[in-house]
Amino acid sequence: MSTMTALNKKRKNIDLSEETFRALSVLAAANGKNLKVYIEAILDDEAKILKEESVYYEFLKDKESQELISSDEKVAFENWLGV
Repeated sequence: MSTMTALNKKRKNIDLSEETFRALSVLAAANGKNLKVYIEAILDDEAKILKEESVYYEFLKDKESQELISSDEKVAFENWLGV
């Protein structure tokens, strides 16, 4: 692991109930990951969702983002997104 990567991470000990530990361990194994990596991936996904929701909320506050677009603009935007 590079020094830069190590500096961008924070360590945190967490306590899990025995039931949670077992359930997450099974899910991690089913996904071919160890428990630590599996939990980190879950938390990273949750943080990403939170960031996306924050961006969406900012768009909602901006009047210009509320303007309707033409069907051509919609298709071009969806193509750009890969949807």
